Formats: sequence, structure tokens, C-alpha cells
Amino acid sequence: MGRFDMRRVRDILKEIEDKKLFLKQLEGVYKTSINSVQKKRVLREVRDIKISLRKLKTVLDLYRGIEGAGEAPLDEEERVFSILSMIKVLKFSEFSRDKEMVAIISYADFFEKNYLPILSEYYIKLDYNSSLKRDTFYSRYMEIKKLLKEYNYEIEVHTRTEYDSIASYKDKSNVYKIRQRYLLSLDAYFKNLKSFTETLIGNYMSGGSIIMNPLDKISLSEFENDRRLDGYTVIDALSEMYTFYNEFTRFLGMPKI
Repeated sequence: MGRFDMRRVRDILKEIEDKKLFLKQLEGVYKTSINSVQKKRVLREVRDIKISLRKLKTVLDLYRGIEGAGEAPLDEEERVFSILSMIKVLKFSEFSRDKEMVAIISYADFFEKNYLPILSEYYIKLDYNSSLKRDTFYSRYMEIKKLLKEYNYEIEVHTRTEYDSIASYKDKSNVYKIRQRYLLSLDAYFKNLKSFTETLIGNYMSGGSIIMNPLDKISLSEFENDRRLDGYTVIDALSEMYTFYNEFTRFLGMPKI
């Protein structure tokens, strides 16, 4: 994306603040209006501004990812997970007592249902080399899911044998080891996916053509249960996915190796 430009960062921050102010005004109009036509129009504008804000925050993340920019402190709002916070956290196993793992697996499941299917040639058309790399992410994620199956099996065994102190100690050790392998694999996967998506968005922003259909709209079947990105343009979908990857890796908090 080029050299870090502090002036550009300041311009983006100002634009974000202006849009936030306008968004509050629109939300006020929506709450007080009794005109149904006006309410529909305002709702459309609210959605457009929210999408625009996500894109601006993605651009800001990209700039902060450049040398020296990543050390910029996050403000209060940026510490809040805008996407993770709206994902429903559900217990994945009756034997699980690890609240952190419950949240992590819920977030991974959200990714698998809402974002992973979009990472295909059907929705996102890329140049040849980028397509080859993109196509590796599906199989890699399926490999990580095998670790999750192992983890589920081990916590069930541990729970059933926890009153046998020797067996319990051994099973607990296995649970911890597989847990760490799963988290490390997730962390590496999403950091790699984040970097790949950053390249795609950065190329688009600089006028490149790696993404061959950036403004095409994603149209999901009405029979799909998970329609999060339905109606998004490809570039907007990638922007939201990038934000998710960024939030998820921050949540995982794995040390840099």
C-alpha cells in the first residue's frame, strides 16, 4: 500500500467521526419519524453509512499494519469487537467447562458458516495465482476441524474419568495439549488469511486488478440459513471478513513466534 501516511490516517479518522455524527442524526430521525416512506429511506442510509464505516475502519487497520503504524494505541471503541460481540456464543459440548474455548469455537463456527463459503471462485473471482492460494484455505480449515474433534473426544473422556485421579491427570494433560495445538493452528490460519485479504484489499485500493469482480453483489440462495453477506459487494464482504480476522486473532491473543 505504500509508505505510511499520517495525514491520510488523520483524514480517515475525521471522516469516521463525521459519519458517526451523521449516523446518530439519522437514527434520531428514524426514531421520531411517523412517515413510513421516510423511515425506509433512512434505514437504507443507515445501512450504507454502517458499511462505509466498516470499510473506513478496515482501511485504518491496513494503514496501522504498515511499519510503525501497528504500535498506534487503540481508542476505547476500537477495543470493542464490532463483529465478535454480535456472535451468539453457544456451548458446543455438554462436557465443556472452558468458557474461553466455548467462545472461540462459536466464533470459528460463525466463520465456517458465513465467511468460508464466500471464499470460492463462485463469489470472488481472482487472478490465477491468487485463486490458487485462496483455494487452499478451505482444505486447511477442514484439517483444523479434525483437531477440534480430537479435543471434543478428550474432554468427554476426561469428564467421564475425572474421579480416577491417575486417569484424570493423564486425560487433562491430553486435553491441554490438543487445546494448544488447536489454538495455535487457528491463530496461524487466521493470521495468514488476514494477510492474504489485506493484500487483496490493498491491491484494489491502489487500482490493481487481483480481484476481478470487486463490485459484483453477493447473492445467496433464499434457502441458505446463514445469509450474513447477502447483498454485499465483493469488496465490502472482504472488508468485513478482514475485520473479523483482525478481531479473532486479537481475541485469541497467541504470542508471536
